Amino acid sequence: MTRSLALAGFILSAWLLAGAQESVPAANAPSIAGTVVKEPGSQPLKKVLVQVVAEDQKQGGNYTASTDTDGHFHIENILPGRYRLYLEKIGFVEVNGRGIKSDVSVFTVQAGQAVEDLVFRMLPTAIVSGRITDEDGDPMSGVRVIAQKKRPGKATREGAGSEATNDLGEYRLSGLFPGQYWIVAMPPPDLRDYEQPHEKSPQGDNKNDAQPDTRYLTTYYPGTYDAMQAPAVTLKAGDEMPVNFTLVPARAYRVRGIVTGVTVAEKPVVELVSKAGDSIRANEVGPDGQFEVRGVGPGSYVVRVSAGTESQSLTARQDISVVAADVEGVKLVPLPSFTLSGHLRIESRASGELTHYSVNLHLAELPEDPGFFMSQDFFGTNAPVDRFGNFEWKNVNPGNYIVQVYGGDGQGFFLKSVTLGGRDIATGFTASGPASLDLLVSTKGGTVEGAVVEKEKDVDNDHPVANATVVAVPEERYRKLTDRFGLGSTDQHGRFTIRGVAPGSYTLYAWQDLEEGVWRDADFLKSQEANGTAVKVEEGSHQKVELKLSPAGEEWR
Repeated sequence: MTRSLALAGFILSAWLLAGAQESVPAANAPSIAGTVVKEPGSQPLKKVLVQVVAEDQKQGGNYTASTDTDGHFHIENILPGRYRLYLEKIGFVEVNGRGIKSDVSVFTVQAGQAVEDLVFRMLPTAIVSGRITDEDGDPMSGVRVIAQKKRPGKATREGAGSEATNDLGEYRLSGLFPGQYWIVAMPPPDLRDYEQPHEKSPQGDNKNDAQPDTRYLTTYYPGTYDAMQAPAVTLKAGDEMPVNFTLVPARAYRVRGIVTGVTVAEKPVVELVSKAGDSIRANEVGPDGQFEVRGVGPGSYVVRVSAGTESQSLTARQDISVVAADVEGVKLVPLPSFTLSGHLRIESRASGELTHYSVNLHLAELPEDPGFFMSQDFFGTNAPVDRFGNFEWKNVNPGNYIVQVYGGDGQGFFLKSVTLGGRDIATGFTASGPASLDLLVSTKGGTVEGAVVEKEKDVDNDHPVANATVVAVPEERYRKLTDRFGLGSTDQHGRFTIRGVAPGSYTLYAWQDLEEGVWRDADFLKSQEANGTAVKVEEGSHQKVELKLSPAGEEWR
């Protein structure tokens, strides 16, 4: 989802920037042509939308085409430059020659050159559909059905598709890439879970507490409440697999506790969020600070409370586990939020360019799997920079944070320093109250360019590797900073360029068929230590390197 939104935003902004840019026919003007085929079988695929977007909008343009009945497309009068080509057709996904999902192809167009005979492949996606009924066989509407897939190299899972059942209890999950999935059904909230708790007698013998509490619980196909015990469903290209559920009421538990230090006017609300990312429940807190969350199935959860006013928020959280009994005595003490402010300066540049930047504040430590209810904590908070270089974040909660800078008017900048009271906090800091940060940005980032090659079988010569991801991995203390990783992609000649690299020591890798971001995983990097090429980048430096393709285990793909 995140990648799709970022891609859509990139294409839209590129089109707006180049909206008035009409190519004028010229002699020997560059062009591109190719064919899109359906796999398996290499059959021509018509009505595929082809979008060609320049990496540098100041030099290149943006173009679209549609494939004909033979799967061909042809685009003329293309400005020279590096381009990213995207394919779009409902029910299909682009793959490379090895059948691995490929979101984008990179190629370079040179003056007077025709790029022809390109071949792109698309694979039919799979569908899971079915019906959810209760123990009596009656349809259940409003049940959220989710397809989960395993995260590369991890035991955790992430959502790949979601839809609620209709009035007939039916659902349909489409656009699933072939592979293994776990299908989970999340029943709608039970209204009993939001009733006010009954008063206990002094002896604590409330009859309602003595009765076993049953609910429809989150259920994994074919009928288990334990995610780790659920078998995976294997989907092939073009499959439409029926997956039906029968939900049966099961024993549920309660989580009770108290919130202190807040008033009724601050409207405290307690949320219980499953660490598996498959459920969330919210309840209001009573006038005496007591709270009770009902209908909780076994599992690991985060209990969090939020309260406050428009000008001041308060939060707290605590981890709990529900095994085979109610959880009692949870105590939450919300802490007040505050404002962090700062000033950004560009080294040796005019202040009028400062508004091109924004500063991001996000938690230094994130859950390995934020689940389906990813909050602002996951993405962080962006603060725009005004023309004087000032910025601020409001309603910041106590915690450990990292600061990064985005935007700019080019690809050559990097965050040179972040200080708080003269102390270097580039790798993170603890925020417990109002403070002011000083940021320095340099536009003299280093550049690393080169080519990726691999040896052909039974031949002594090397050949270029197209559509490889090249990553400049920083030294270990900077690996929690996503902007310290330099990223590039190879074109049809195996060439890549990474700009805006901060000075320091790096290890360069070239990979194919990896999921985005896997290279920031510590375990993955440890498995790759023998495959990298070391480089030292200095401010404003320009280096050329040749890289061999690095092998990666199947568990990381």
